Amino acid sequence: MRARQLRRLASHIRKWPLHPQWLLAISDEQSDLDEALRPLRGTIADVGCADRHIARRLHPEALYVGLDYPSTAVGMYRTRPDVFGDARHLPIGSASADAVILKDVLEHVAQPELALAEAARVLRAGGTLVLWMPFLYPIHDAPHDFQRYTGHAMATYLGRQGFAIRSCKPVLKPIETAALMVALALGDAVESIFQRRPWLVPLTPVLAVLVLFANLAGKALSWLPSSSFMPAFYRVSAERVEHGS
Repeated sequence: MRARQLRRLASHIRKWPLHPQWLLAISDEQSDLDEALRPLRGTIADVGCADRHIARRLHPEALYVGLDYPSTAVGMYRTRPDVFGDARHLPIGSASADAVILKDVLEHVAQPELALAEAARVLRAGGTLVLWMPFLYPIHDAPHDFQRYTGHAMATYLGRQGFAIRSCKPVLKPIETAALMVALALGDAVESIFQRRPWLVPLTPVLAVLVLFANLAGKALSWLPSSSFMPAFYRVSAERVEHGS
C-alpha cells in the first residue's frame, strides 16, 4: 500500500480515536476553530487555502477568497484556489481585505517575515489576522517546513509589522500534546512498515491499539491542572493597527 493510499484511508477515520491526529481533530470540532472564524466579516483572504475547508466555517456574509501556491493546490490537494499566489507576494491590493487567515502556513514559508508584512499590507486598518502555527508537531510537507515559533516570538514578530495581538491561545494541554506525539510516532511506524518493511504488517493492529490507547489516555488525563508550557499549536488573533497609533 502506498503512503498516499494509506493517508487517504486514514482521512476517513480522522474523528475516531484510532487516528493519530484525533486530539487535534476534536479540538477543532469543539468550537475552537469556529470561535476564531465566525466573528470575521467582509473580504477574507485565506492564504494557503488548500482544499478551501475554511470557507465552510465562515459566516454566510463573509466574502471568501482562497489563495494558494500552484504546486501546493494542484500538486498536493488536487484543488484550485480562487487566486494562485505566494504568501510573500500576495496578488491583492493594499488595504483591501478585512481579514487574512494563515492556517498552518507560516511554518512552510522560507521568509515568514515577508508573509507577515504582506498580510499587514493587504489588511485595512483595524482588520484581523488569524493564524495557526505548530509549536510541537512533526516535520510535514518536507522539504518545505522551516520553523516553529513560541507565543513570545509571534508577539514580537507581529508587533514589528504593526499588529496588536488580541489573543494567543495554546492548542492542547501538555499531556494531550505528549499523547499526540506518541500517536503520531506510532502512525509513522505503521506508514513506514507498509512502505519499507511489509513483513511487519502483522504488527500494525498492535500499533493501532497503541494509538487508540495514547489518544484516550491523553484525553482522559487532560483534566489534570497544567501550565501552557507545551502546546501543540498556537492560535493567534491580531489586529492591524493604524501607523503611529
